Parts: sequence; structure tokens; C-alpha cells
Amino acid sequence: MLKKEILENQRKIVDLNLIKRNFNLGEIEDVFMLNKIFALIWSRRAWKTFLTFQIIKELIEKKQIEIENICYIDFSSILDGNITIDEIRESYISLFPDKTPIFIFDEIQELKNFPNQLIKLLNLWYKIIITWSNAHLLSKELSTILRWKVYTKEIFPLDFKEYLTFKGISKSKNDLIIDKSKYKNYFLDFLKWWGFPEIVLTQNIVVKENILKNYLDVMIYKDLQDRYSIKNDFALNFFIKRVLSAYWKELNINKIYNDLKSQNIKISKDSLYNFYVYLDDIYLISNLTNYWAKIKWIKKIYLIDIAFSNFVWDLDFWRRFENFVYLELVKKYKEIFFLSKNYEIDFYIPSENKFIQVVYSLNFENLDREVKYLSKQKWEKILIYFEKEKNLNISKDIKVINFLDFLTQ
Repeated sequence: MLKKEILENQRKIVDLNLIKRNFNLGEIEDVFMLNKIFALIWSRRAWKTFLTFQIIKELIEKKQIEIENICYIDFSSILDGNITIDEIRESYISLFPDKTPIFIFDEIQELKNFPNQLIKLLNLWYKIIITWSNAHLLSKELSTILRWKVYTKEIFPLDFKEYLTFKGISKSKNDLIIDKSKYKNYFLDFLKWWGFPEIVLTQNIVVKENILKNYLDVMIYKDLQDRYSIKNDFALNFFIKRVLSAYWKELNINKIYNDLKSQNIKISKDSLYNFYVYLDDIYLISNLTNYWAKIKWIKKIYLIDIAFSNFVWDLDFWRRFENFVYLELVKKYKEIFFLSKNYEIDFYIPSENKFIQVVYSLNFENLDREVKYLSKQKWEKILIYFEKEKNLNISKDIKVINFLDFLTQ
């Protein structure tokens, strides 16, 4: 059974045509050199299995391996719950006694006692790639149970450049810089539906909406309820909707508590604070701290999957645009804050001495408001916009950047 599984998966990978995502293959090569397990953690239909296949095919294209080196097993499709990695290794060796395998284990959480089995295999200096669902195991927990012999790579929905690739649209740096108007409508569609591959590839609006609703109902509520055994469905549902409606601003948990109390829904404040932590754990939200705040708990919320705001907002592109910029910034910088005291600046990056203000539509009416306090800051000042009126008089010490130029920096 295992021999057949190994051979069929090799054949499937060879025959598969893939739309490639952005991935740095050198990252996995470095991890293998350190004799660590390379782990892909995925967030809600980010197509981590297809990315795994892409990694394999690129390694083959670079002639670093042959397809016969691949021992790929998807544990979600294995019916025998007592199977062991030793049995898999022996099956592979019997098929390819002269080859050195790379073991790739999809949905590793389905394998009994997998931490000890993986460590044993790693101690034999095999190269190992694993994937798993964040609903079952958090990355920090994985590092602990695998004795820190693992390198985790978080896989998120498509970014805008990947979205263009999936749409079959040219996205060279020169194209993005020269023909900005061509990409504006694509970008608005991206802000509306975000980067779930299945939704990007579907043209039917009803199908898009149903897929998105299914993601929220099954992957969010089910993830939370299964992992944390939450019994108060109404409070959880209410809390998630309030979080989705509060993105790009500070979340007031006390107000949510009082609103639930007014409806005679019994739940403690501690439980609501726990809900907040849980939503961060399952990659629904990310957050920023006010650099000047004395109480660090008060945070500004952003969504990892902006499309979920469709359930609580109309097409609020200005909120989505700021959220988009935030998600691009966290790819580049480890530490980001916002500034809020007598005035607010959207993003502050201490390591780079950068102050960043984001505005969807820059015009004569909002110009003073957007640049007034930004211009008073020291060091580098950046204003990122989606569209702007002509002939605006903006201080030369402020770097004014169109969203496409921001993406190509």
C-alpha cells in the first residue's frame, strides 16, 4: 500500500501543471543545511499542498534532485492510523535502494506520535518537509515539541503580484511602473476579494461569496471551537463580527462586553480577551501597538484576510487600502507601531526611522489633514496613496508614493 502511494504521488507531481507562487527556494536549502525540519504552516486555503509541489518541481528543475528522490505522503488520505514513519522509510528504500529520499509529509498532525518519529528520522540526517493546519497546532507549540529542530514558514493568501499571476496578467516591474492605470481595476478587485486562490480563479460572484462564507463558517468558527472547546456560540459569533467591523482601528473589548451584557449574554471579560488571543493564533487578525501607549494591551487591528470584512462593511476601500499596506510592511519589518497621542500617524518603523501615512484618495480637501503631522516628524516621511488629484502642493521632504511604486520598492 505504501509503495503504491509513493509511486502514485511521484507520478502526480510530475504531471501537475502549477501556477507558481512567490517563494525563495534558497530558504529551504539553508534549512536543510542546518539539519532542521522545514515546516509549512497554512492559513485557510492558502494552497500549501500546491506550494509543496512547486518546491519539489523547482528542486527538480534546478537538477538538485530527481523525482525518484521524493517520498511524499499525505496523512489525511492514509486510512491506517497505526502506520509509522519507519514503515514509510522501509517502503521507499525497497523501491529505490540507491536513492537518498526527501521525506515530505502533508497534514503531519494526523500521524500518531509524530514528534518522536520525526526526530528519529531527522537524527538519521534525512531532509524533511512537513505541513499542517494551524487549527490543530500552533507554530510555537510545534517548535517546543520538536525540540526546536524545526523551521516554520507561514503561508498566507496571495499577495497582489501573485494575484496578477493567477489572473494571467503581466506584472513585470516596468509594467507596474509605466502603465499604472491598467492595474487600478485589478487592484480594486483584489481589495474586494483578497487572495484566496480558489476565489481569484473563480469568475462567478455567487460562487466567490459562497466560498468566502464557507471559509468563515467552517475554518474560523470550527477552528476556534475545535481547538478551544468554546461553548458560547452566540458570544463568539458576536465577537468575531465586532472584530471584523473594527479592523484598522483600536478594539474596545469593554464596549463589546457591555453590549453583550445588555443582551443578557453571560460571558466574562477574560473570555473575550481570550477570544482576541485565539483570533490572533489562527491568523484571522494581526495587530499594532501604539508606540506611545502606556497600556500596551490597546492595539489597532488589521485582518490577515481582508475579504472577510465583506460580511460587515460595504466596499470600504480606504480601510482595505490601509490594511493592504500594513500586510506589505510586515513582510519587510519585524517591528511596526502606530503613533497616537494628540495626533495619529498610521505606521512608525523605529529600526528604519520611517513614518508612513496611508491615504486612499489624496485631494485638496484632505491634504492638510494627511500631511500636517507627518511633516513635523524627523527622519524619513512617506505618504502612500491609491489615487490623488493633480497639482497638490506637498512638502518636498515628504516622499509621495503611488501604491504600485510602493510594491516595486
